[in-house]
Amino acid sequence: MGSSTSKLPALRTVKEVDIPKFIGDWYVIGVIPTYFEKGACNPIEKYSWDSKKKAIAVDFQFNKGSLTGDKKSIPQTLYVDGYPKASGNMKASPFWPIKLPYLLMELSDDYTNCMVGYPSRAYLWIMSKSKNMDKKIYEEYVQIAKDQHYDIAKIENPPHHGDRKENLKEDLEKEEAPK
Repeated sequence: MGSSTSKLPALRTVKEVDIPKFIGDWYVIGVIPTYFEKGACNPIEKYSWDSKKKAIAVDFQFNKGSLTGDKKSIPQTLYVDGYPKASGNMKASPFWPIKLPYLLMELSDDYTNCMVGYPSRAYLWIMSKSKNMDKKIYEEYVQIAKDQHYDIAKIENPPHHGDRKENLKEDLEKEEAPK
């Protein structure tokens, strides 16, 4: 019996990124997590330009296991192919000499929402510069991920302090409280 392997098509990436506009804090709204991200709450990626490395310095911060869990920080470097303009085909380095694909699949015109993929489809990040990403945009990104052969059932939605999920829970608890 022969074996067959299916080759996934290359992920579509954005053609051009204005790096100064891309810099800032990105809340992780939806994720197919890496080992290090499992159980992360309040996940945020803080991007700043490192002029010495000519790369984006990333400080991935989160609370482990709960909204009030131990605060963790994982520094990384995001290598780009130009500045101030670059392509959406970047490389993430958690430590030297490792450089992993960081494929910017989607980026809103106003630079407030983005989606990052990985060639094997093992990982995915849907991020926003707000804790409360517009539901319609989120659903559009999930559909794009599905169209790009992601298993969208694996997408998790980590909680953030003050996000709609937390506020909705508080509203429901108020409704259920005895009057």
